[in-house]
Amino acid sequence: MTSEQYFEKTKQFAIALFALSVLFSVSAVEGAMLLLAGTVILERYRRAQLKLLLKETVAQPLFRPWMLYLAVGLLTAAFALNKAKAFAYAPSDIIKYLCFIALMAGLTKDKLAAMSDLYVFAAVSAAAIGIAQSVWALSSGLDLRAHAFAHPVRFGEMMVIALWLPLSRFLTEKQLGERKLNIVACLIIFAALALSQTRGAYLGFCASFVVIFLLDKQSRLRSGIILQALIFSAMIALATVPAVRHKLAAIPEGIAKAASSLMEPSSAITNHTSDVAINIRIELWKTGLRIFRDHPLTGVGPANVKKVFPDYYNGPLGDQNTWGSLHNLYLHHLVERGIIGLAALLTLFGGMLALAWKNFRTERNQWTLWALAVLPAYFVVNLTEISFQHIHTSFAVFLALAASCASIKSES
Repeated sequence: MTSEQYFEKTKQFAIALFALSVLFSVSAVEGAMLLLAGTVILERYRRAQLKLLLKETVAQPLFRPWMLYLAVGLLTAAFALNKAKAFAYAPSDIIKYLCFIALMAGLTKDKLAAMSDLYVFAAVSAAAIGIAQSVWALSSGLDLRAHAFAHPVRFGEMMVIALWLPLSRFLTEKQLGERKLNIVACLIIFAALALSQTRGAYLGFCASFVVIFLLDKQSRLRSGIILQALIFSAMIALATVPAVRHKLAAIPEGIAKAASSLMEPSSAITNHTSDVAINIRIELWKTGLRIFRDHPLTGVGPANVKKVFPDYYNGPLGDQNTWGSLHNLYLHHLVERGIIGLAALLTLFGGMLALAWKNFRTERNQWTLWALAVLPAYFVVNLTEISFQHIHTSFAVFLALAASCASIKSES
């Protein structure tokens, strides 16, 4: 085996491991990402192309938004209340960027089909495990949210991201047999999403479905077909799982109460809605706004919410005495990194969306559609979680974006 063949085989293995493990294991997917990055660097070194690799990295479409985001993270850490904690968090930001550039450099057009098959296989496998958990619990008279090997909320978010790949395949595929297989995959993943009881993921999927229906005229007929199948699946879940009915019924009440109470003084969470999880989030958001008012420009510093939370909320909230997450990525950044931190985050997210839209306009295919569909859902789930901070979801979004970019490049 030549060195070129060795590098190629290693990159194929790293991408395969990434696609299979991003839904299951943080350690494995980080290992796959580091293997891919190391292989790309070593390959370019052997070719005496390190300067070219650096030039290509700087030329990547999101280089400036990423640099702004990382620089603001370090700047706000310098003004943090607890600087040691703030700077200790910096590697978490850096590893996300490293993942993005490694996928952009290592994922090429010839590897997309195999990567996609493995990722859908992993998603269907995780979904099947989650469904089995919930079905077993229901048969035993228990309420157990589908989660496979993750937290149920994270699992629901992962399922939304994963769902859009077979759905995008169905919307773009010309062969009937392939479309049928993708419908089956969609229904399995959608069932797991429903049984995860993750409301943010429900709303995220609805948002992305509306966006694609409006933007992609070619998929509207097939979108109607898949929507009917998904509605039928949702009706089964609503009829058989009382917890899902409760979660959905509480959404309008929660939105209305959150909108009306965020500017009110903090009060006992029992005075809000009939749903404890929604009540806790409302209190977290109100507390976050009070912290922001005292630290508007650079915030309290990355990873410093937990330090200041007791100063702004007296007593336990839910089952915790203090909280390190405000369960809203945008508010969380506003509190930890101030106005400049939120601006940097929105610049990065805006750049991601612009890149996905540009790629889709250049060529409509399953990967450009996947990236374009995933981002609205991802932006919505971050309204009730800090999903961007978590490896399982952020790495999957970067995979979709890298696949989108690779799919429109020439083979050369």
